[in-house]
Amino acid sequence: MAVTVGGPPSTGAAFPARPNVVVVVSDDQSFDSLPVMRKLMALPEGSWVRFTTAFAEEALCCPTRATLLTGQYAFKHGIINNSVAEQFNDTNTLAVWLDAAGYRTALYGKYLNGYPWTKGAGYVPPGWDAFKSPGSTIGGTDAHTDLAVNFIDSSQSPVFLYLAYRDPHRTAKVERRYRGASVYVPPIRANVNEADVSDKPAWIRSNPLLTQSQLGAERTEQTQAQRALLAVDDGVQRVVDALKAKGELDNTLLIFLSDNGYSWGSHRHVGKSCAFEECARIPMLIRYPGVANSTEAHYVSTVDISPTILAAATVTPGLPQDGRDLTPLITGSAPTWEDEVLLEGHFGAARDFFGIRVPGWTYAEYRNRDKELYDLASDPNQMTNVANKAAYASKQQELAQRLQQLKGS
Repeated sequence: MAVTVGGPPSTGAAFPARPNVVVVVSDDQSFDSLPVMRKLMALPEGSWVRFTTAFAEEALCCPTRATLLTGQYAFKHGIINNSVAEQFNDTNTLAVWLDAAGYRTALYGKYLNGYPWTKGAGYVPPGWDAFKSPGSTIGGTDAHTDLAVNFIDSSQSPVFLYLAYRDPHRTAKVERRYRGASVYVPPIRANVNEADVSDKPAWIRSNPLLTQSQLGAERTEQTQAQRALLAVDDGVQRVVDALKAKGELDNTLLIFLSDNGYSWGSHRHVGKSCAFEECARIPMLIRYPGVANSTEAHYVSTVDISPTILAAATVTPGLPQDGRDLTPLITGSAPTWEDEVLLEGHFGAARDFFGIRVPGWTYAEYRNRDKELYDLASDPNQMTNVANKAAYASKQQELAQRLQQLKGS
């Protein structure tokens, strides 16, 4: 259902014909972790929109990164898991399109899993003028930021900078100054180590209860992840400061997001790669010069990043875009917005699924014929699967139809 977008429009800044574009990506950052990033949450220099219901179209590193670079769903670009990255068609990507339009482009950090595969250590994918990946060869978070700031300082506009931090990916690498720091850690969710999973899909039912030792280890790692995010937070601030010092901040579209969320034991699951909120929801903030600081509750996805960048840069993509330009939401000029996002996963026979997330509901269909339906208004922790129950038959049918329409778009 399309939802009317309220409030007066805000035109935002008059971008130059080719504004700078900076995308900062964290790795496996849960949506409820953001309070630890005090500098980002202070909305440095203003003009930030925080998307409170943003989702990873596929909650896994490699598919998301391919989606960011193509604007396509994972099942369309073909990188459906971390093991098939070498099959990525890197000749037709956001970097190629922007480079051809006159952008100076750079990627520092995580590209696609397993890079450079069999192509050799010196392989640089098309479209990148500066390229240093994987992150392990760069060093820690601060080293990533150093490269990004040097690129900003040494480049003439327009630039496309893709800064892909490794953190807070497990095992979190904490910069020395933050080791042992006292940090905000999200409360333990009520669905952690769920006692009764008999209503869940087969892959969850096969998970044993986590032991107290395992739960303690997860809480320790989660704390380390929060500490690692402090340096990512510093990095965002340094990028903002570098752009401001060069007089380019208000000629720059700046996007911060994570590639996917992370489950710290919810429903007995540790990791990502699931349709639950913990895996699918992500932090996302966009700085768009000239707009007021605000929060945006409409549903958005990682697949929307590429079309948003292309619209700002007035560049035509080389691939059909499955996502939507977020500019009308950012500027308040969208008369309506369809609050629905596609979810998908390709993690083995019992875990392959397509799903849809809409206000109040999650619905997923698995290749093994399992189904999930959650009424999030009454069950925000997704403890009770109501799929195939008579009282919810009409809602399930509606969401099944909407899911098929989304997949066909």
